[in-house]
Amino acid sequence: MKKLVVKSRRAFAVGFVASTLALGIGVAAPGVASAQPAPVSGSAQHTQNPPSNMDLGIDFWENMGWPNWRNLGDREWIEAAHWTDSNGVTHSDFVFTGGRFYDRDQGLINFMNSPAAPSSSHGYTGTFQEYNTTIYDRQRDDVVPRRDANRIVRAIGTGDLFWTDDHYSTFHYAGRS
Repeated sequence: MKKLVVKSRRAFAVGFVASTLALGIGVAAPGVASAQPAPVSGSAQHTQNPPSNMDLGIDFWENMGWPNWRNLGDREWIEAAHWTDSNGVTHSDFVFTGGRFYDRDQGLINFMNSPAAPSSSHGYTGTFQEYNTTIYDRQRDDVVPRRDANRIVRAIGTGDLFWTDDHYSTFHYAGRS
């Protein structure tokens, strides 16, 4: 009898998983939100400028020509500047490269195919690059700063630029770079 109960439970579990996949029902672990597309605000006619605390990082990446994971490296710290101040203290500014952004919930792709996006973005199926916008001053190499929630995500093929200050819960369309 015990073997029959175990087989029945296993058959039920397999059937349940197959049914939920076939119906497209999202099943997540307790406390884990199922993936819903992150809302994107703004439009081609009404772009939304990032907060001023992101300007330094955005300027840095723009001056570098918006490199991506292919030629920069994927998810690592790089030195943005190095100098010695008037007191003889050596400083190093570092920024995290970010890496490839996968748009798993399709929020950015959905926006790029909507009427709000520039018509030249419609049909985009390419990839995205994530950029951290905070540049950290480190006087010692062994101190790794905690990263904040500010990010820029750029469609590599079109240059469409999105910003988030809540680590991908929402996006704001900033136009093209």
